[in-house]
Amino acid sequence: MKRISIIIGILAFSALLLKGQDREELERQKQKAFDEIKLARELMEKTAAERSSSLQQLRILQNGINSRDRLIRTLESEIEMLDEEISMAQEQIRKLEAQNNKNRDEYARMIYYAYRNHTEYEKLMYILAGESISQSYQRYKYLKYIADYRERKGEEITQLIDELERKKEEQDSLRNEKLGLLESKENEQVQLVSQRNRRSEMVNELKKQENKQKRDIEEKERIARELEAEIRRIIEEEARKLNANNMVAALTPEQQLVGNDFKRNKGKLPWPVERGMITAGFGKNEYGGLVGSSYNNNGIDINTTPGTKVRAVFEGEVTKVFAILGANYTVLIRHGEYLSVYQNLVNVRVKTGDKVLTKEILGEAFTDDDQQVGMVHFEVWQERNILNPEDWISK
Repeated sequence: MKRISIIIGILAFSALLLKGQDREELERQKQKAFDEIKLARELMEKTAAERSSSLQQLRILQNGINSRDRLIRTLESEIEMLDEEISMAQEQIRKLEAQNNKNRDEYARMIYYAYRNHTEYEKLMYILAGESISQSYQRYKYLKYIADYRERKGEEITQLIDELERKKEEQDSLRNEKLGLLESKENEQVQLVSQRNRRSEMVNELKKQENKQKRDIEEKERIARELEAEIRRIIEEEARKLNANNMVAALTPEQQLVGNDFKRNKGKLPWPVERGMITAGFGKNEYGGLVGSSYNNNGIDINTTPGTKVRAVFEGEVTKVFAILGANYTVLIRHGEYLSVYQNLVNVRVKTGDKVLTKEILGEAFTDDDQQVGMVHFEVWQERNILNPEDWISK
């Protein structure tokens, strides 16, 4: 029994080691998707008062659709993993039942033998009937072994029954968990269909406002051009002051350490807001069905709730604080050879030359009075090269 229990234990433990991290990752992904869906719903409720649809609303809705789609895929992965665990539990139950049946048969034979030789007189006669003292001693040892073995078998059968019950309870628990996930998946699929229908309606509404959407896109492109030009001007001005072709050659040892630390934290930097969603990614953004709705983004646009504080993603020094017409304030922070850019801020709390720490508050994300949704534009530069911020912040 011990050997069987050890083998079963090793198999179960190995399976848990292989699947434990996968389950944790799926749970993390599921929770992240739930949080994104919740935020998207909150922001959509804030913009619901708008009589006409906007690209802002469409981006928020699309983000909610993407999050729900990811959630459904995560639920499907969890269901597949549970199916594997249920199959494994069934196989373990089958092996335990087979071993239990074998033990019962052996135990029954021993009981029958004990019944036929149940009195002390019969046992004594069996021992004394030996042809020699040595044989009589061997018969005594044999009877003692049979008695001890019968007792051990009884204990093994009891332990196997307990193990079987535990495994069956585990299997029932896995099946109930699977039923719960299937129900969640079905509910999410219903919501997804509803959101996709709403998205189609919104696109049709926006098609009727083509000129307005075109003006909005042109305004975003103007702001992006002015921001890029100003950042490049600041970089060149810094280089001239230091009499260097690039900042790397002129960095102090302390600045070099900060830059190296910034690079080592790629993919792990905190978001510039505690809670938000990316509604416009790096590079080309376009919206299916809307002519002329595409534009190129040098960073990412993050939507959030009104009054949300914007924070530094890493320690560094404020290089510049400046304003762009139609885009409020921009804060540039240098991290060695890297720059982080925070645009569309109000109530700015820092000034040029300030040393800031990771997650230190820089200001607030501007909230549009009509939409009642906050938005901050975020960029990452390595000297004169524009990088994808999504590669740098935590997933």
